[in-house]
Amino acid sequence: MARKMRVGNRRRAPVWMMVVAALALFLTVYEGYRMIMPFVARDPLYHEVNFGQRVIDDWQYEGENEEGYLLFYNPMNGDRAMLPPQSRLFGADGKWVVIEHADAASLTYAEPLEAAPWYVYLLLLAAIGAGAWWAVKRVRVMRGKRMRTRSVRRRGSAEPVGVRRLRRRFKPRRGSRPS
Repeated sequence: MARKMRVGNRRRAPVWMMVVAALALFLTVYEGYRMIMPFVARDPLYHEVNFGQRVIDDWQYEGENEEGYLLFYNPMNGDRAMLPPQSRLFGADGKWVVIEHADAASLTYAEPLEAAPWYVYLLLLAAIGAGAWWAVKRVRVMRGKRMRTRSVRRRGSAEPVGVRRLRRRFKPRRGSRPS
């Protein structure tokens, strides 16, 4: 009669429960941030300009016309640009921005990722490094737990208590060891 051995420890939560918990944590943090800072955009790529302020180099935002078209003006050379209301990109002088929101008095736009300050890249690199370190550490811990085994007797077996026999797996060596 061979002994059954359990490998590892199966006390981990199901995957779907972990996904739901991660989603709930993300939504809690996001909504908490919106409650604390409702009117402040902390994204370093977002900018808001009012009527007459510069968007790209010398190009200024001139509001909307009667049909809802967005107007831009370059006072250095007198050029004008007009974008349809559903337009999401504005490009001038070889540069471009993503228009997030526009009305008659203000324009909110995001610069491309290349325009991000150096500290944004540093924070992203640190977050990726911390995540990789945690993953490697977690794999090592889980590998250690998987390598340890437990006998079935600890959890209880189907045999009645009086019938259990203790058997040795290996016979002890008789006599002295040769040197």
